Amino acid sequence: MSDTPKMAIASPDVIATEMARRKLLSAMGISVYSSRFDFPGAAKAKRLSLPMAAVSEPVGATTVAQPAFEKTKVPARQRPPSRGDGSVTSAPVVPSKAPASEAVSFSMLLASAGPFLWLEELADGLIRQDQLALINAMARAISPSATQFMQQQFDWPVAGNSALSGDSESAKQALHGLIQRMAREVDAKRVILMGDCRYLPERIIQSAVQIPSSLKMLSEPALKREAWEALKPLKSLSLG
Repeated sequence: MSDTPKMAIASPDVIATEMARRKLLSAMGISVYSSRFDFPGAAKAKRLSLPMAAVSEPVGATTVAQPAFEKTKVPARQRPPSRGDGSVTSAPVVPSKAPASEAVSFSMLLASAGPFLWLEELADGLIRQDQLALINAMARAISPSATQFMQQQFDWPVAGNSALSGDSESAKQALHGLIQRMAREVDAKRVILMGDCRYLPERIIQSAVQIPSSLKMLSEPALKREAWEALKPLKSLSLG
């Protein structure tokens, strides 16, 4: 009798979710590890085993019965044309194809300063020094204790990763995972969205503080007043 505990078998939904999660983590450069046993004092992990593939019989050993086709009476006006000998010529059935997801391409600026994340879609895929200087100045205005300013650029589709499809839904999932990871690293309290972003998940857009894009504020300085009115309430949040 084996001492190894019997594990439950993972369902197809669980397997599909885990495969999608690992693809996204791999795209963000995050390694995935699985523990083989529980460490002393740690919460007990729930481990699942993969289902065993069924072994098929040899092809010549069994006879596969073909399903019978039910005869359906076709109305006269819908019948295909006759060939003249009494037989009916049937038109070939062309299977319909589901529309493929459209591939998208974009770049995002993600910056952290104090307890806030700053996001902006980059129309031309370039980050400018005056953009970073403006964001840093706004961050210090609402959070004087923000001494560390970090930024990175997210380009979609991810270069060198053919496992991920380039459609907008996959882009939203990858971007959402990256934002969540950054928020955990800096213990972010709020997301500040600069300008419009077509590929952010709806839950982030609804909870974010929205201000004009940094490039627009640089070209139209009057917009800085509008941005400051939206950012002022965050000053008490950063002090708390």
